[in-house]
Amino acid sequence: MTAFLNAALKSLRIIGRIILFVLLVLLALSNTQEIHFQLIPGLVWEAPLILVLFVAFAFGILLTLLSGISLSRFKKSRS
Repeated sequence: MTAFLNAALKSLRIIGRIILFVLLVLLALSNTQEIHFQLIPGLVWEAPLILVLFVAFAFGILLTLLSGISLSRFKKSRS
């Protein structure tokens, strides 16, 4: 019975990933308008909205990974 459940869960994960991929592609296709992004006064960046969202998402992932690495090193040094 566990082999059947493992196969079923694996199938559900694959289907979930496909659905997530399709939703992200639809999000990218619907957010192509140009925006003006100003990080520093006087420096304006014009880019598609989806590119700005992707960069912010990737930066968030990077910060999360870096904080996880630093926390794991801190816990190892205290042990």
